[in-house]
Amino acid sequence: MKKNLLLGFGASALVAMALTACGGGTSAAPASAPASETATTTPTPAKQYTNEELVEIAKQIKAADGSTRAAVSGQELVAQYDPLRELTQAAIEPTTCKDLGTLGVYQPIAGSASAGTVRAKTGDFMTAVALTSGVERDVLQASLDTSKSQVEACGKMTISAEGQSITATTEKADGIGSVPGTVGFKTVMVFPDGRKGTLFTANAIKDGVLISATASGNDVEAGGSDVAGALMDQAAALIK
Repeated sequence: MKKNLLLGFGASALVAMALTACGGGTSAAPASAPASETATTTPTPAKQYTNEELVEIAKQIKAADGSTRAAVSGQELVAQYDPLRELTQAAIEPTTCKDLGTLGVYQPIAGSASAGTVRAKTGDFMTAVALTSGVERDVLQASLDTSKSQVEACGKMTISAEGQSITATTEKADGIGSVPGTVGFKTVMVFPDGRKGTLFTANAIKDGVLISATASGNDVEAGGSDVAGALMDQAAALIK
């Protein structure tokens, strides 16, 4: 493990993943409802998007200055976060927090389609959006719930190597964007040289697509929530 693994790693390398049912009836209802009534209570399955369709959506997402970004899909999307995966070589406490989902990192879902924007600077923050679809909604929900549980269980972590340590503290962050059901988190990482990195993540399911928006910066926090929220809202508006 090289010593600069911790010294050279910034919060801008972090990206995230981290989400309703109701029913009822009356005792006076007949045992078997007419076919027409039954049909009205059957939810319409959400559209499952392909990689190509998700790429086209990602291409339309704009930065605060109005510029657009290249879009990547599948393994290319996962590869954007490979630098962070090197941290699995370090000692992590609690040891049960070894999974990268505890840091809100984008995690691929088996059998899904995925695409997103290339990570780029928006003001003081590095930002990105990841879109996942191609599987049933309950699969997306299960992945989101797992990530949420991991983040909550690993709210305080220490990542150590070569005698150097990073501390990471994660807490829930409300009000990131306006998409119903959005769950957001803020992670603050303190590095050996005293620098601080802050990562905002927002995750929500919109019509069969799991949207993950992130904004991260070094020694800056103000405005990060707004930047991530704007990207989340944009992506949701494009899913129809």
